[in-house]
Amino acid sequence: MSINDITTPLDSATLDSDAQYELYYRMVKHVLDEFEINLVEWNHYRICTKEELKSLEEYCKRLAFSLKAMQLKYRFDEERMKVDLTESGFPNYLELRYIHNDLDLKEEFKAKLPEAKEFKEKFIHRLMIDKQHVDKRDLFEASSSLYYNMIQEDKIFQKFVIGKIKKTKSSFATYVLDWAFYDVTLNRPFICFMYFDYKHDDKVEQEIYDTVKECADRCLDLDNMAYMIDKRLKYVHPRKIKRVDLGILHSIFSKDDHETTHALLKAIAQKDVTINSFALSTKVETITAVNSSKVSNDLLSFKKQVIQVWSDVVKHNYILAPHRVIQLLYGAIPDTVIHLHHEPFEVEEIPES
Repeated sequence: MSINDITTPLDSATLDSDAQYELYYRMVKHVLDEFEINLVEWNHYRICTKEELKSLEEYCKRLAFSLKAMQLKYRFDEERMKVDLTESGFPNYLELRYIHNDLDLKEEFKAKLPEAKEFKEKFIHRLMIDKQHVDKRDLFEASSSLYYNMIQEDKIFQKFVIGKIKKTKSSFATYVLDWAFYDVTLNRPFICFMYFDYKHDDKVEQEIYDTVKECADRCLDLDNMAYMIDKRLKYVHPRKIKRVDLGILHSIFSKDDHETTHALLKAIAQKDVTINSFALSTKVETITAVNSSKVSNDLLSFKKQVIQVWSDVVKHNYILAPHRVIQLLYGAIPDTVIHLHHEPFEVEEIPES
């Protein structure tokens, strides 16, 4: 067993009740919506470009769709969705793997299960004519039917998802590639961008996709990741790599030692903020090529390869939270808030159900 496959109960925790899951689903979907909305502000403050904004929106939609699928999958199941409560707040990565595995069974289950219309007619007859409750087994099969009809490979957030190489409007590179991954250790989604130059060639293009998938599908130190990609791609010249850690969702469900979590949980306990209060800590890391040098590409060859000399990694931290939580954080952890790269972004509170 790989060390990355070892989980603790808090890495893969189950919540205590349907009511808790209902709040959890509403909270995560709301946070994803608010993050997506605030990307316009990110673009305004040059935290992301218009090109990056579109990709970030797309990956947020994939994550929200996957969460909706999980909610439907477990709605009447005895099994419960596993959540990472330690510096994540997002589902355990295995939940995404399960959805991906279910895609292989999609046609088989669609053929076995009746369509939604048949379930609807059966439930109406059961309730209105027989005057009896609908069996839980029937409810489970109905939700399973909807689930298998819903899931699509091009809409779910998988462990690794990669976009297409595109021309960029940036002044320092010709092409840009975006990709996203769900780190199996941290149980958090990350979204990456690589700006680069190369002489277009179909074989080299496929090599770029393969290299990124093999070298950048998990949360490594950004300078190590940049070096590995650059070293393997002899005919590609990376200019900048950017990684967005979508964040740690701090909420009533959090069970970690993060100072934002402590401040929020204390305020909830003292009823200074409501039980559905939250904050999202996000981070943007960037590394830029400042020069290049020629090195031998292996010990037995005098052939030289041009590789990049990289800058230090620049890390910027941000917080998104409702107004009342922002006030709370300024009072409870002022040093942390003051040293953010930008003052906290104010987002809407979760609407009352």
